[in-house]
Amino acid sequence: MRFFLVLALLLTSVLLGVPDPALAQSSGPVQELSADLHDAQRAHLWRVAAWGGANVLGGLALSGASSRTGASAARWNFGAMSAGWGAVNIGIAAVGLATTPDAPLTDPAAALAAERQFHDILLFNLGLNVAYSAVGGTLLAAGYRGVDAAARWRGFGSALILQGVGLFVLDGIAFVASRTRLSSLLDATAALSFHATPTGIALSLSL
Repeated sequence: MRFFLVLALLLTSVLLGVPDPALAQSSGPVQELSADLHDAQRAHLWRVAAWGGANVLGGLALSGASSRTGASAARWNFGAMSAGWGAVNIGIAAVGLATTPDAPLTDPAAALAAERQFHDILLFNLGLNVAYSAVGGTLLAAGYRGVDAAARWRGFGSALILQGVGLFVLDGIAFVASRTRLSSLLDATAALSFHATPTGIALSLSL
């Protein structure tokens, strides 16, 4: 009878939102994973910014050393496109860094939602990166088939392929890490277990 009374009280406290000591102790792993997410987001954005900066500097240098017409026209267009994409990447990274919370989340539900959002954004970006490379490959192939301004097509196509591959690598690294954290968060925020207490057996539910 005592066991059923304790079980009923614990289930009632969960349904009414009354915190259970065992539940409070389970927030440690969630906070650690949330801190990992916070650090991973900022590290990823800094990598994107560094990639963008390298493209801006390299693209401008290449364009400056090439001619917009003639034999080096493809290099000029490649440099111009790379510099433009680099500037966009720097802007995206800057906005992301400015809007990223200064401290990790402490609420388990909010931490899980934030990780899922980051995971889904990276997955979407991976698809976009493949599309960039596919479009670039199409432009590059067309540039060798006698189209007008063929050098521009080849330059732009090569730059798009480079951007797609580079961003795919960066997003892929962050995506794999996010999947690992997401799996751990799901385990940490949805754990059901029994443990012994001085009055019998208690049920601990982590949400």
